[in-house]
Amino acid sequence: MSNVPSAGAAPDADAFLQFLVNLVNNGSQIESIGVTLQMGGMLVSGSIVSGAEYFDSFAAGFTASLHTVDEATRKTVHASLAELGDVFRLPQPADPLPNYIHLADALFFTADGTPIAGQPTLWRGRTSAVDGFVLGRLQAEAAG
Repeated sequence: MSNVPSAGAAPDADAFLQFLVNLVNNGSQIESIGVTLQMGGMLVSGSIVSGAEYFDSFAAGFTASLHTVDEATRKTVHASLAELGDVFRLPQPADPLPNYIHLADALFFTADGTPIAGQPTLWRGRTSAVDGFVLGRLQAEAAG
């Protein structure tokens, strides 16, 4: 059995979406791109950010929530988490295309656009799990 997909097989991920992710990951003048992703019957809307920005923001938010941990431990945890973004601080190659997309200020909606309760958050997902996308962010107050 061959690993080569047949002519009618769906691709693993949308190469155009991966290209947009790479634009942001490369730290060019494009710092973010607003998108709404269709994923398995729901919508995820936010701004594509670089992997470096995602991990820096995740590290800051996570360690700020560690109220029962001493400052030295929080700093160590922060450094370890932020270090995961170091690969994105280097120029990203055109090939292979990125497997993950990182969103800031992500909001979640049902397929008909009804907001799912929650505050804007960081979000990370596989590019191969995205069924489709549109440029632009869906706003909770505009939906419905």
